[in-house]
Amino acid sequence: MTIKLIATDMDGTLLDPRGQLDLPRLEKILDQLDQRDIRFVIVTGNEVHRMRQLLEHLVSRVVLVVANGARIFENNKLIQAQTWDDAMVDNALAHFKGRECRDQFVVTSMNGSFVKKGTVFTELDKFMTPEMIEKLYRHTNFVEELSSALFGGVLKMSMVVGEERSSSVLREINDLFNGHVRAVSSGYGCIDILQAGVHKAWGLEELLKRWNLQSKQIMAFGDSENDIEMLELAGIAYAMENADDNVKAVATALAPANSQGGVYQVLENWLEKEG
Repeated sequence: MTIKLIATDMDGTLLDPRGQLDLPRLEKILDQLDQRDIRFVIVTGNEVHRMRQLLEHLVSRVVLVVANGARIFENNKLIQAQTWDDAMVDNALAHFKGRECRDQFVVTSMNGSFVKKGTVFTELDKFMTPEMIEKLYRHTNFVEELSSALFGGVLKMSMVVGEERSSSVLREINDLFNGHVRAVSSGYGCIDILQAGVHKAWGLEELLKRWNLQSKQIMAFGDSENDIEMLELAGIAYAMENADDNVKAVATALAPANSQGGVYQVLENWLEKEG
């Protein structure tokens, strides 16, 4: 089966360890993919403003599946969004009340990202430049209290708890909410809290239906737990050399680390071989 869709995670995968893209190298790959009528889809836990910032002039040439599948942009325009019901939002806000600042609790919504005033992000310098961190703070709404009335629909929630607490917090969240939400690691001690059934593979499946493609026509790349469903869906599934062991376990192949430009290397070699 011919590959017709390339799907890649960003942090720890396509991005280098400083959270940056090689735009000239990516543009050359996109040119070759366009010639072969192969779509390039970025599938990430990030929100759209960061992707636009990173991709610059290339943003309209890729499809963006952001917030771990909850929002899809094609030609830089929103085509689909899946939000939480209000009762689930209120339950989650009540559960985490009082620890929002300590756990760097973020609500990603249709109206932007919201955190409680006093929150300081402590892990961002591991994968973002100072300039990117500054822009992230500018795009974040710091409020006195988190309330569902602010959001216009919640896409996901997230926390930064550090590597040492990550496992225990994941267990805590996954034991709550009667299975209506699922918590997954997104690397660097970060946790994404997602609506059950809405994840990166769900977003890709929506695109497969839209484009009349099959899952075996996907080549995917990922490194973290929130990439597992996407890799399981794909016909060719690359785990990065720097990926978690449980991600490598579901992959069909291994790509060089993100610090070595592994996604670029694999795609360049594959395109050359394909002629």
